[in-house]
Amino acid sequence: MSTSDTLQKSGKLTHNIALLFLIAAKAVTTSPPEWTSLPSGGWWERDGLVWVKSLAEHLEIPYEALPPQPTEEDIKPLGKMIPEVDHANIVLSILSLCLLPSANVSDTKATKKAPPAPPLYYTASERAFLARTLEFLDIPYTHLLNAEDYVAQGLYHELKSAEIDPKRAEAARKSKEQGRGGYWGRIAATGVGIVLGGVAIGITGGLAAPAFLPLLPFLTAGSAPLVLGTLFGLTGGGLAGKRVNRRWAGVDKFEFTQITGGGKVHDPGAVVHKKKVEMPGAQVETPQAPSLVATIIIPGILLKSETEGIDSVEASSSIFTSPRRDTFVLSQSPGTMLATGKALHSWVTSQLLGRLQGEIIKRTALQTLMGAVALPLTVYKTTGMVVDNEWIRGTDRARKAGRLLADVLKEKVQGERPVVLVGSSLGALALFEAILTLSTANLPTPLIDTAIFISLPISPSPQEWSKVRSAVGRHVVNAYCATDLVLAVVGRLHEVLGEGRVTTMAGMGPVMAKENEKDLGVENVDLGEVIKGHFELNDKMGEILETVGANV
Repeated sequence: MSTSDTLQKSGKLTHNIALLFLIAAKAVTTSPPEWTSLPSGGWWERDGLVWVKSLAEHLEIPYEALPPQPTEEDIKPLGKMIPEVDHANIVLSILSLCLLPSANVSDTKATKKAPPAPPLYYTASERAFLARTLEFLDIPYTHLLNAEDYVAQGLYHELKSAEIDPKRAEAARKSKEQGRGGYWGRIAATGVGIVLGGVAIGITGGLAAPAFLPLLPFLTAGSAPLVLGTLFGLTGGGLAGKRVNRRWAGVDKFEFTQITGGGKVHDPGAVVHKKKVEMPGAQVETPQAPSLVATIIIPGILLKSETEGIDSVEASSSIFTSPRRDTFVLSQSPGTMLATGKALHSWVTSQLLGRLQGEIIKRTALQTLMGAVALPLTVYKTTGMVVDNEWIRGTDRARKAGRLLADVLKEKVQGERPVVLVGSSLGALALFEAILTLSTANLPTPLIDTAIFISLPISPSPQEWSKVRSAVGRHVVNAYCATDLVLAVVGRLHEVLGEGRVTTMAGMGPVMAKENEKDLGVENVDLGEVIKGHFELNDKMGEILETVGANV
């Protein structure tokens, strides 16, 4: 593979390619998505400026040398100047630089002692900027997914090796202490092209160049636990070690179960790292590397057992193995979710659909829904009180779990890395509550990369959608099913029992801005080809996760 136009022999980006990428990155910050004009959406330009300036430092290009107001139209022709064969290397290089602290640190030559390594981190906003820059340059997004996978593997295994063999790590670190601009400035100025521990992490599939990881100073026995604990969230057992059992908080159970990713050596997609031990020829398998992005899935109502939500995601785990992803299921008050699900199922099938009797076989799903909703008010008044009480109890638990989830995310138990959140049914309600809570927390930058709401059982106002949108770096997805009988009759039930008129729930149709209003930034996905209603959510979770693009 020729690197004459894109990469120097050392693996560092050439000046022209680095400048081109920086111009595209600046265009991303000066041409933000429309939804960033919503209230509280101002972080895009603020964080974007910091991101571009940091990249410029690492690439040794003055920020002032960039055009003042580049646009997406300006960038599109420039993207054609980059050979496709070099796309993967460029993305891997820039991603590695995103993990670095600022290069603008004073020289430490006088002290003759390197300062302690600051922690590495990868934010949701950086991922959003990087993904949009690739879009402007017409570089396939899959290169970012592959780069995240390879960086996580290489960094994790080198950090573990540093713990095992500190002398090797220290020798490697000292070999890079020549250059200019201070200790961290010298490290950052190397830009890219370091082969960690003599191993090229690039591997295959267009990533056969040396590993673009200028992260060598972090590979010491002393810094390894800090980096592992902060970036990957491994301190205290991480999310899998986070259990809350506080009845005073109104939540019976709040527990994360890991399905795939770091620490799961039995996963079909696991990349197992083997190290030699004292006995000749013996090898020990250590857990695979954590991923640079984490995914949390929150099930809602259950019909079969308290573990049904976990089981449905576990059956779909292959979705999160290519690319690899640390995937967790949040169990929140599963006893209440099961009771709510059973009460709803019994009431809908016996009291509502039972009254339509033989007509059911003649009806489409939509006709059945309309028929059930149109039943006489007396049917709802005389039979609905019990199920309404269960539903209210379930929504109360979900909202409280959402507030707990917001606390967990603010504590960064998931690590200093972006997180993708997926909620279905009352789990989607918990997710909505969590993000609403985060939107009022005055966080300096979004913690969430993507939020996916499946069959959301509420009717948020445009103002609430705006708050949620402002707290998410990239995608906000509303996945709906127009024939969701449960959501329709629950809405009807609340209306009949005197809680006021309920508009169409988000889980039954697209979320659209009203005429002459600003784009809410919500992406709508129709699940009508996958499910016919609420009671199929867990059984068809794999197909749903594929349809909504959960492994983004």
